[in-house]
Amino acid sequence: MAGDFYRVRGDIRRLIDDLEGKSRSGMDLAMDRMFALQPETYLRYEERFSELLRLLDCLREELGCVQDWGALDRIQRRVFFLEERFEDVDSVLRNRPRKIRSRISMDRLFRVSSRTGTRQGPLSNGDIRSFEEACRVLGVDDKAQFPEIRKRFRMLMKELHPDIRMGDRSAEGQMRNVLSAYEYLKQNMMPS
Repeated sequence: MAGDFYRVRGDIRRLIDDLEGKSRSGMDLAMDRMFALQPETYLRYEERFSELLRLLDCLREELGCVQDWGALDRIQRRVFFLEERFEDVDSVLRNRPRKIRSRISMDRLFRVSSRTGTRQGPLSNGDIRSFEEACRVLGVDDKAQFPEIRKRFRMLMKELHPDIRMGDRSAEGQMRNVLSAYEYLKQNMMPS
């Protein structure tokens, strides 16, 4: 477990270093392209990249003092946020489409958090054998359309999520069941 902690911390440090290098490269590019022709635009880019570099330095400093998973997770989320901000600025500077970070699915999150690679709990995608069973778990009519199912799924996930319940994880099993039912319906209802 401690080895995983230090590996993740090293991965975050490498991501911070990578973002710092890209930000410096972006500042150099802005200088080359805009300083002579559009000094005010260059100054805006310089300000944005300088702010990113300052925040990355702060995160690197905090990362050196981190001793628990919660703090490490908070730093990682902040690094991802800064990565998104960098992408916003850099894509405009380089006149290219914005790269979008892939979103992690809740199903994958549960698999990773269990550290086994398989789902835990009384129901998993393989245990839901019918459309009716999935509808029953979600509490929707079996004639419901997918937008209605999605709306119900989101409402249940918000109700059951530990962050909404002040850290109470007692509904996690039910949350996994709801997720399994939704994944089953999504795979079997959505056109491929």
